[in-house]
Amino acid sequence: MKLANHLIYVQTLAVLLILSPSILLSQEPTVPYPKALQYADISVDRLDNIIEYALIVGNGDINALVYAQGGQVQMMLTKNDVWDARIDSKLDPPIPTLDLIKKQAGQFPKNEILPEGSNWKGPDSYSAHPYPCPRACAALTLVNMPAQPRKDNTLCGRLDLRRAVANVLDKPGGKPIAQIRALADRNVFLIRSSLAGQIDAVKSADIPAATSGEADGVRWITQQIPGDVDWPGMSFAVAKATSGDLTAVAIVTSLEADDPKARAITLAHDAAASDVTKSIERHDVIWNKFWSRSGIEIDQRDLSDIWYRNLYFLRCTSKPGVVSPGLFASLTSDKPAWHGDYHTNYNIQQTFWGAFAANQAELTEPYDRLISQYMPRARWLCRRIFSIDGVYIPHVLYAYEPDPEKCKSPGGRQYIHHVWGFTLGVNGFSVQPLWWHYKYAPDREFLKNVAYPAVRDVAVFQANFIDLCEGDETVVLAPTVSPEHWGWTKNFHHNRNGTFDIALFQYIFEAAIEGATTLNCDAELVARWQKAAKRLPAYPTTKTAPPIVVDVQDAPPITYNIAVPAVPVFPGDVVTWFSPEPEKDLFRRTIKDLKWNGNNAAVCLAIARVRLSMPDALEWTKNELTARRRSNGTLTMNRIGQSPFNDFGHYTETFGATMAISELLIQSVGDIIRLFPAWPKDRDASFTDLRAQGGFLVSAEQKGGKLRKVAVRSTVGGRLQWLCPWGEVSVVRNGAKPTTLKPDAHGIIRLDTKASEQLIFHAIASSR
Repeated sequence: MKLANHLIYVQTLAVLLILSPSILLSQEPTVPYPKALQYADISVDRLDNIIEYALIVGNGDINALVYAQGGQVQMMLTKNDVWDARIDSKLDPPIPTLDLIKKQAGQFPKNEILPEGSNWKGPDSYSAHPYPCPRACAALTLVNMPAQPRKDNTLCGRLDLRRAVANVLDKPGGKPIAQIRALADRNVFLIRSSLAGQIDAVKSADIPAATSGEADGVRWITQQIPGDVDWPGMSFAVAKATSGDLTAVAIVTSLEADDPKARAITLAHDAAASDVTKSIERHDVIWNKFWSRSGIEIDQRDLSDIWYRNLYFLRCTSKPGVVSPGLFASLTSDKPAWHGDYHTNYNIQQTFWGAFAANQAELTEPYDRLISQYMPRARWLCRRIFSIDGVYIPHVLYAYEPDPEKCKSPGGRQYIHHVWGFTLGVNGFSVQPLWWHYKYAPDREFLKNVAYPAVRDVAVFQANFIDLCEGDETVVLAPTVSPEHWGWTKNFHHNRNGTFDIALFQYIFEAAIEGATTLNCDAELVARWQKAAKRLPAYPTTKTAPPIVVDVQDAPPITYNIAVPAVPVFPGDVVTWFSPEPEKDLFRRTIKDLKWNGNNAAVCLAIARVRLSMPDALEWTKNELTARRRSNGTLTMNRIGQSPFNDFGHYTETFGATMAISELLIQSVGDIIRLFPAWPKDRDASFTDLRAQGGFLVSAEQKGGKLRKVAVRSTVGGRLQWLCPWGEVSVVRNGAKPTTLKPDAHGIIRLDTKASEQLIFHAIASSR
């Protein structure tokens, strides 16, 4: 099956703009803050560690880590759709049902929930094999010709973000020995170097040996990945062609071509033989278009660099039409940690968060499609476990999961963790990014075909599950598992009324109601969701005075892995700046006192602080992000030196740091725009075309302690709502004569806009 047949939808215009430079405007667009972008370039004074110093290059589908080993330049090459998707389902225990979980409540704690008489002992499919997992495609070596190989640490590198090119130098301040691009318009690595290139297969005991050969001067490798009874397997080819000082390496999979080897050979040959100047020009035009879409300029150099770099990393690993990246950007071995899979209880969603405000929402399309394609399985799993309608998405997903109704493997070929697979709120958290995509880039067809069906079906599950819970006007939301805390506890003592679940249930109900209202459909469901939302319990709190929020009812505060008590603020989006003051005070106090092990939640906690404009928001964000910064610009899961997990690879979830910095400058949760909501008055900052919910592109500047200018472009029309710091406002709409506006009693300016309308705001009265 070709990759195109896997697509449920593709945003055609976005694909064309990114992939087809021929349709771009003849006049090259302007990058808003070229110096800020240039300052974010990455320089490393050595390349001898694939984790600490490797430079990432990619075009959204193919990507590579550029590093050094044995004095030679090395590249680990990967491609998003190269997956070993086998599942050894015969090793898995039976899928538990809700009835069985309730029946065994008095027997917890234990990991597996087995029916009476089961002789399952383990290990399960997740523990027994490295697969399912993405696979590295090849290793490329630029062979050093001198007799005496150089030392690893004499090689250094520089990554030009604007042009997406890695330069390898023979020594600090020395001459370039290699210039490396992942061409933006085709799946080819283009390398300019006098060094000879050599490609080798990445060996693994879990797959057959690769085959290799040469045809018309083009060296090639082909690799077959076995299938199972329900997945046909796949193959891919890597081809290397050389012409003078140019080396071109192409990767093609069997999802793209019937003969991947022939196609890869042609791609590599044509790239090596083509006019290199024109190839680089096309590459530069596409990346320039990318960087022209938004920008920031702030007087915090560390944060500015992190904003640009993580946006670059995301663009290297994602674009419309490709398979979603998993936990890691490129791979460092044939056995990625946690299978390099899609962890939906936190990690994979965060990968894409930075795209929305940065006006790059199309980069989230692979995630949207991943979830959309999972829906038949999620519908089946919901019936299998809970015996109710709706969908249920667990916390581990893989690429290429077939319809379980058609599977011959035991248990529908479904892996589900018998503990962490039962965090109820993960279901809603998994579809929330699809809803955010609609909110930031409103499009009725996208709402109708992608976002609304997802949130509708989760909301149906939620309403049905609530009907199964104890309680009348207010239910006990159980059983559930706090994400990565407590596990199953005896008689569900710590498996009731989880903060994570309550927040995401509320958010998805609100989203589904808004979607149905906008589409003028499902009136009966809307009434049911409204009724169900009113039955949700309050957030669990301590009995101390004053109280703080905890992760589950009757639990004490603990040191959290995922910062669950902050979730209603973010990513839950249901406690906002506009919430009642007592509720905001409760969560400020909770976040301030929250203890956490340093894993995962730095971005979440930073954004939660920013959302509530806590006084330490900027410094906390800066300290936590910079404490995770490697020499090569990537961020670690935990502070440098504090966790062995940091050495497992380059976590895509850290790309969400871009959002944490954007939120210091602009927020639009609840469709109300706040400018510089957590940016200190004594620090200058400006931004261009950051995107707000409602599809508004906003540009603003704060200088000398004052908001100097505000410009808004309405991409689709609709109501603009802005929490305005000015007592009276002049607005110029599409160059017409200015008119005067006054904020309402809440300080909000509200006005209806038309698609493509430009609005310029100025203060005409003293600031509040």
